[in-house]
Amino acid sequence: MEIKIFVEGIADKVFIHDFISFHFNIQLDDKNIITTEGWNLVEKNAQNSGMIINQMQINSDNNGTNLVIFDADNDFETRKSQILAWRDKQQVDFELFLWPDNKKNGDLEVMLENIINPVNQPIFDCWSKYENCLKKVTIEGRDTQLTLPARKTKIHGYLETLYGPSNKQKKKAKEPNRDYRNEDHWNLNDGFLSPLKDFLERYFHENEC
Repeated sequence: MEIKIFVEGIADKVFIHDFISFHFNIQLDDKNIITTEGWNLVEKNAQNSGMIINQMQINSDNNGTNLVIFDADNDFETRKSQILAWRDKQQVDFELFLWPDNKKNGDLEVMLENIINPVNQPIFDCWSKYENCLKKVTIEGRDTQLTLPARKTKIHGYLETLYGPSNKQKKKAKEPNRDYRNEDHWNLNDGFLSPLKDFLERYFHENEC
């Protein structure tokens, strides 16, 4: 039975690959983890949506299983309802998990913030001070408050501080090059990931795919 996992972006793809490798000793390749470029494109871009629907239908016809792992974003219940309504409308079959923990609002980056190696927490403490400082800054001639950096920037900054200053080292912080199995940076056994592990255990068993 083939399992196809549909995720939003490269960071999701790399994380899911590493998580399944770590917990189930299974190495998935590009045909098993498919990036969709986000819910908005799935919902609104006919060409992109069509390709995803086609892959899901073919996999289902071959007795495969489709999994969708997307961001809950600002409203977990609304996003869940939207995606399940899309599933019914397109007559495709898949099981759904929403970041960060299939219960709350948020995204991949919220989950990542919760599973850092605790010894590195001072990095995020500094980042919080930086954000609080920006909230107080006023710029002459500017009527609106400064925009705080996105959570993606925060995660990239977290990793960049832990690598060396060379370009080769800095590239390791970029989404395609990350190693979430690096225990100096991440804890893939963190209890925050229990809902994800429970979800995936229904479909993966060690050394089987």
